[in-house]
Amino acid sequence: MSGTLSRRPTLCSMRPLTSVLVPPGPAGLTAVLDPLRLAITGSGPAITPLPMVSSTISPDYVERLRTATCPDDPSQPIESEDVAAVLATSGSMGQPKGVLLTGAGLTALDGVINGTRAQWIAALPLHSMGGFNVAVRAIASGQDPIAVASLGGAQPFTSAVFADAVERASGAQIHVSLVTAQLRRLLADDLGIAALQACALVLVGAGPLAARTRALAEQHRVNVITSYGMTETSGGCVFDGKPLLGVHVHSASDSNGTLVINGPMLAVGYRLAPELSRTNFTADGFITSDHGSVDGAGIVTIFGRTDDVTIINGVNVSVNAVEQVIADIGRVDDVSVFSISGPDDQMALVAAVESTMGPTIEAVIRATVHQLLGPAAVPCHVIDLTELPMLPNGKVDRATLITLAMQSGRLPWQR
Repeated sequence: MSGTLSRRPTLCSMRPLTSVLVPPGPAGLTAVLDPLRLAITGSGPAITPLPMVSSTISPDYVERLRTATCPDDPSQPIESEDVAAVLATSGSMGQPKGVLLTGAGLTALDGVINGTRAQWIAALPLHSMGGFNVAVRAIASGQDPIAVASLGGAQPFTSAVFADAVERASGAQIHVSLVTAQLRRLLADDLGIAALQACALVLVGAGPLAARTRALAEQHRVNVITSYGMTETSGGCVFDGKPLLGVHVHSASDSNGTLVINGPMLAVGYRLAPELSRTNFTADGFITSDHGSVDGAGIVTIFGRTDDVTIINGVNVSVNAVEQVIADIGRVDDVSVFSISGPDDQMALVAAVESTMGPTIEAVIRATVHQLLGPAAVPCHVIDLTELPMLPNGKVDRATLITLAMQSGRLPWQR
């Protein structure tokens, strides 16, 4: 069983861990595929994909990933001979962690997800779990993956770029993995919609999917499947709330209803972090940072992160609930809600949005949240942006949003 005590890292392996530098654009996919094939079969070294510094990838970001994964250092041997790859978590909430992924774990769900004659389009950064997973699935399918021209930030992701990749695909079933921002962009025009309709499977992960975005996809007969998982589970392992074959999810008995995941796809721990590995990878499975429920039919519902409840004026407020309310407001294209700690542990709630509503957006948000969730849940400040800042892996860059909020002068202790 994956994630059990017997598979914890031991720091005794002689298998090397080598970085694979991933340039932006289709060349990045070429750089990863052959080393990945060898790593999965055990014929070559374990690998860590690291993006090259570019106009969209900062040296600091690359250094954070390198620090988390620690490749190319013989003095820090990889924890287990079974490890095929070490990938960094997103770091959207802090310092990234290096996750120890085995070849068996990475490929455990290939057959369930690929189906027959699947051809994958690579649209997500290959150093992220979502993008790396596409490369893993493509190797198993035997069909060469197609890279979008924008891969890894080489150029903006547009409907034209995606449609070109779809046109070049020759597989019987075109599969693609996207983040929500990419899906919204494609649903905004006829070219993007037509390209999505040509795909047999459109996986959407890295965050919740707004109900109206899903409804729009369904209206246009796009086969969108939400994917839940994390780097520690070798990517998505719960599709549309249903655990994939061999995956087991249960809600822990703690007060938060923390979700625990087990199955053959689990990682075996964290790089150079034995204590954290022992805490999070247990005999029961991987202890996630999410809370939710599992009903009698095995359907998983995600409520949010276990740390998403903040206390505002003595009232417990779910950041995820506020985010969902704002996401359902018309003409709000994207939203991120977060809390900031001030003097004397005073907490403030801030919302950052992409909206076409204009100057009235803050008043509409405040009134809607007040009506549905009460006064404590109303954000003290709304940051209206053309686009939310994103990390290179497609997740919202919360550190940048917090900086913008701190510079606003609109937080309670700044007035």
